[in-house]
Amino acid sequence: MRSKLQNITSRFLAILMVVGLCVTNSSCTDPETTDSTKFALFYAGITDIGPSMSFNLDAPTYIGGAPSDFAITRVTLNGETYDTNSFAIDTNTGSISLSNTSELPVGLYTLSVSCYSNGNYYEFKDIVTINMMKPVPDGISVEPNKISAEFADIISTESTVELPTAQVTTEGDHISIQKYIIANVRKDGVLVEENDFFTISSTGEISIVKGESKIQPGKYVLDLKLTTAIVDEAAEEGIFENAIEIDITSKPLTLTYTPNTVKVEENAQNISAVPTLVGSSEGLTYAIKSVSPTSSSVTIDPVTGVITLAANNQMEIGTTCEVSVTVTNQYGSTDFENAYTMTIVEFINPITKFEYSDTEELIQATAFEHPVKTIDGDEVSFSFVNLDSKLSDLTIDATTGTISAKKGNNIPVGQHTVTVLAKNNKSELQASFKLNIKTNPYYFTYVHWGNNLNLSPAQNYASQYRVTSNNALLSLSIPVAETDIPEGVEVEWTIDNSSSSISGGSIDENGTITFTAGWTNAKVLMILVKATTGKGTAGEITIKTPVFIHCSSAVAGVTVNYTPFVFQVNPRTGGSSVAPTITGTDLSTFIADYRRTFNYYNINGPAEHKNGQPGSGNDTFMYSLWKAYYESIGVASVNTGQKWPLSYYDNTSRLAAPLGYVDATNSCAVKINPNKWLNEYGYANGVMIGQMTFVTDGNSGGVSSGSSMFPLAIWFDTKFQ
Repeated sequence: MRSKLQNITSRFLAILMVVGLCVTNSSCTDPETTDSTKFALFYAGITDIGPSMSFNLDAPTYIGGAPSDFAITRVTLNGETYDTNSFAIDTNTGSISLSNTSELPVGLYTLSVSCYSNGNYYEFKDIVTINMMKPVPDGISVEPNKISAEFADIISTESTVELPTAQVTTEGDHISIQKYIIANVRKDGVLVEENDFFTISSTGEISIVKGESKIQPGKYVLDLKLTTAIVDEAAEEGIFENAIEIDITSKPLTLTYTPNTVKVEENAQNISAVPTLVGSSEGLTYAIKSVSPTSSSVTIDPVTGVITLAANNQMEIGTTCEVSVTVTNQYGSTDFENAYTMTIVEFINPITKFEYSDTEELIQATAFEHPVKTIDGDEVSFSFVNLDSKLSDLTIDATTGTISAKKGNNIPVGQHTVTVLAKNNKSELQASFKLNIKTNPYYFTYVHWGNNLNLSPAQNYASQYRVTSNNALLSLSIPVAETDIPEGVEVEWTIDNSSSSISGGSIDENGTITFTAGWTNAKVLMILVKATTGKGTAGEITIKTPVFIHCSSAVAGVTVNYTPFVFQVNPRTGGSSVAPTITGTDLSTFIADYRRTFNYYNINGPAEHKNGQPGSGNDTFMYSLWKAYYESIGVASVNTGQKWPLSYYDNTSRLAAPLGYVDATNSCAVKINPNKWLNEYGYANGVMIGQMTFVTDGNSGGVSSGSSMFPLAIWFDTKFQ
């Protein structure tokens, strides 16, 4: 169940964990807690809220005994205690609400919260943070502020229809906008957490990503976070609420009843579930197209689509009744043949027994299955009842009732109550059980080796080091800069040479990286480090992290340095790297283009994304991208030795077609086009390092035979913003 908070906050929710301080004489480490650590609460952090917004913050998760008697002990504004009644907390659950915000000053609010657990009193200082932002200045608008697009034109990569765009504009020259971010996206009033199908450029153009399959028909409203500057004033961030409405329209596309096949007792009434429709809701109506065999006892609600078989319907035992439905909306009409099927049987046993056992202590982030303990009755379907959003990684088999989660799930540590409804045409029962998740003593999420480029905060950038000579490389020693590996946990450090571009790297028992060879002029190199904890146990965790080295040197008297030299990009949305610093030549006549040796190294992508270059084999990931490019421009054969799929100068009239290119209009920043780095197995999650060539005489015709370099690594991950 989505909370109201999710309707108003950024999808970039940071998880804040604060360990409570025990302020009684009792020990903070209680033997009745779920693990041996101190009691702790977990709230979701809130950012980018406008002064007119309200929200509800979900109840916290916790480590230790179940908390109770929650209270807000302090509110601060910009570090100073602030007296307000706008914040309220549910004393039983710990959920927090914010209302009557129109008079609240803009600034950074923090809330301290207290509670009791196992008889002990705990207080959590500044556990919740709210960034109350001012609206953007007057004079900023989006033109147009409403656009619409046909769903079919969006999801088809072959459609030639140009999708509409909108532009953030300012009145006059007194306001400048320095940065544009999409803060929130709501579909039909509900926050959409994965909203990469909309993008905003560095110049404020809002667009729909073509080929994005996750988008659904409906009306979307976007809030923008803008960094603005008024003449003679400092730049500041502000929220532009309800900046634009984007209507994705479609005739009815799919109609799904769950279940769509049921057994019905002779002469009993049957009412279907409300169906799920993919399509626009404007002017939506449902009608029965046909019933086989014909029966006046079958009706449909024209508004909801619910199908009803009346009692005393006189259908004989063994009859299979198939119902076809016609769905109509403002954009068209679609027939769905045999959308719902009912089979008449002599008798259906009601549900009289339904039970799950409580789980044992399951290790955090590990896979598990939890079956039904006891169930009777016929034709039973199972579904969650008001499942907490924190448990969204749980899935339930609607037929068997087995509940499961995959390895790597994000179910929080603690004791959770899960309620399930078992239902058939005769009766329904609910059963609840305790889901007990204990801390994985080996659990961690990241390792970082920092950088020597003064990039800060370092965690926002790839681990990367620039050296200017072979001696500098050989003397380089890179210790782990930061990690959340629990203290005292043994770590196995290895280098995955199959996904590394340098063979001279080594790593010791502490995770320190050194090199005995590998220098290559003007080339970015990568090693892929695997850190494994809990080796051989159920809680085993392995994290793979690339570490990059740039052998910076002049080629033909020219030095090209991208800083950072690792371009982190989301393959769904694409984007542009920084422009490089170029020395040793006249910039007005410097021309560069991608040329050859396009190596891809899979990190966490699908296993089918095989490493290598386009010409390494038809089963490589890069070959599939080359093939898709040539198909998109109407060329049947795939030339794996050709640079076209990553060239600027071979695509000047179709710059949306290539996978990416060195952008001659943007000082040689590298542009990655959206929804190009994927195939039938999924999006790229890995690194591509390719050769560029350059000339200094301004002649683009000679760039393919120019001097060569590998100055940039492109790291793809759908988690990058």
